[in-house]
Amino acid sequence: MKLRSTLLIAMLVSPLLAAPAGAQRAPAPLDGFIKEVAYLWSGGDARGLAELVPEDARVLLDTGGGMETVEGRHAAAALRALFSERQSLSVRPARITVAGTRPPRGFGVLSWAFRSRGGPAAQSGSVYVGAVWTEDGWRISELRLMQ
Repeated sequence: MKLRSTLLIAMLVSPLLAAPAGAQRAPAPLDGFIKEVAYLWSGGDARGLAELVPEDARVLLDTGGGMETVEGRHAAAALRALFSERQSLSVRPARITVAGTRPPRGFGVLSWAFRSRGGPAAQSGSVYVGAVWTEDGWRISELRLMQ
């Protein structure tokens, strides 16, 4: 009887010891997230990119007109305007770095080849993608066009 009680208590207590209250799952690799952002960027998917902004947060955005802090829907509008003026030729992750902060943060740099709509000459630039780990996974905290 004493053994049965001890086993029952151990079974009830062990899940509490395994996961501290409020613990988040371990971050997924950032490179998969940056590849997803690159894919959305190459397709000019402003809505898809805006959906990667945390719902209750704002994103630092610079699409060439200066830095501003905006909500996801305003980021989508600015990105739609950017993509309406430029046609992506290629987008590839060029650098990915994770910081050991809490919550985890990191960034990626996308190498972007594009041309102006109707223009013949290819141009290139970089896109800085700041990321933060949330309970929903990696999310965009910053997007900056660097040329």
